[in-house]
Amino acid sequence: MESTPKQKISFLVLRSLGSLIFIMAGVSHFLKTTGAAARLEKAPFAHLATWIAPAETLILLSGVGLLVGGFMLLAGFKTKLASVGLLAILIPITLTVQVGSGDYGPLFKNVALLGLLIFFIINGAVYYSIDTLLEQKKRIIPIPARNKGYVTIVAIGLMVLLGSCATTSAQNTTHQVTTAPAVNTNYAVLISQPNHLKAAVNTAETITKDSKYNRDSFVVMACGKSVEAFKKDGGMAAEIAKGRASGVTYMLCGMSLKQFNIIAADLVDGVEITPNGLTYMFDLKQKGYTTVEL
Repeated sequence: MESTPKQKISFLVLRSLGSLIFIMAGVSHFLKTTGAAARLEKAPFAHLATWIAPAETLILLSGVGLLVGGFMLLAGFKTKLASVGLLAILIPITLTVQVGSGDYGPLFKNVALLGLLIFFIINGAVYYSIDTLLEQKKRIIPIPARNKGYVTIVAIGLMVLLGSCATTSAQNTTHQVTTAPAVNTNYAVLISQPNHLKAAVNTAETITKDSKYNRDSFVVMACGKSVEAFKKDGGMAAEIAKGRASGVTYMLCGMSLKQFNIIAADLVDGVEITPNGLTYMFDLKQKGYTTVEL
């Protein structure tokens, strides 16, 4: 393939910038595992994935795959294989989380990434990559066909081993969840939009004392525009009552109430007001609460 230096650099730029998306997504899966798992469980087609293993296990395993595949793509090492692996991770994520969510931005971002991966599956790294260096060495020192066969066998063996480890990890996690003694855990969800209330209440109904999470306390902290959901005429009284029946404690940010000109008399019964919702969340985190922001 004859190309100008600028065209060659464009292949490197495309590969480098594209790989950063997968690397940062992998990092996010490790740093925000709980939030990502909650989004997966609420996804319309989550059942297509969660029957394999618990949501958190799937998030961690996909995080490993995204990081390894992303760095391989960045370095241009086994580029076609790395692209196939990333494609195998991206397709289930797109089908379970993005399809049916109603948010077409992330959906078509993933569609664009699918096109990027297909490009590298077909063409490889092409320029400025470890694959290119290895190819040049092969031309200088030809590898016997027999050795190539051994390399293929070893590669397949490693893939099978990694797959077995992933399966064993998922099984062990499931076993630990079902057999390990449950520990009382306190949860707090920070919401910023009125429609977040339904998601928080639904989560509270799922995480009960009888579930694997063994919940002891569940706080919904309303900040920003979400405080409007707690007005008497806000149309969310039934949803608020459902949460209260599940043991939810509702806290409202005093600064947000002032911002939207809402006074205590305008609010439904059974809610509490704290001067600053964010510092209240900080306090809960220091007390050992597991916190999630929607």
